[in-house]
Amino acid sequence: MERGHIHAAEAAFIEGFRAASDKQAFLTLARIPLELAVPGGPGLKLVQVLLEDTVEVGRASRGFASKELVYQPLPAPLVTSVTRLRFRYISAESVRELSLAEVLAATSHGHVHSAEDVTDSPEIPKIGRHAT
Repeated sequence: MERGHIHAAEAAFIEGFRAASDKQAFLTLARIPLELAVPGGPGLKLVQVLLEDTVEVGRASRGFASKELVYQPLPAPLVTSVTRLRFRYISAESVRELSLAEVLAATSHGHVHSAEDVTDSPEIPKIGRHAT
């Protein structure tokens, strides 16, 4: 899938996932697997869908002949917002965060080939916690 198509698919997924009253049903409809096979290792189980919002409200750069930063707040029309989408899968041996493109590729090939192992992630202790 082309980069532009992936961004459009991610935007549509994020919008639909946030609005869905039944998140599990939405994952099924979007064909996001709850389990992925890994060659030569234990299978991965989907435990979290991560949506990380970042809003850029200003810019900073080094000033000339100064150790201080030059800071420019952005006017409202230039404020930008980006949402990062990741799927966190775990096994007894690893934690992996996959992009939508990686999940779709794994689904079409039947197993995961390349994904970053995030075992050292500070987010790992949060796995298993439930919102109240």
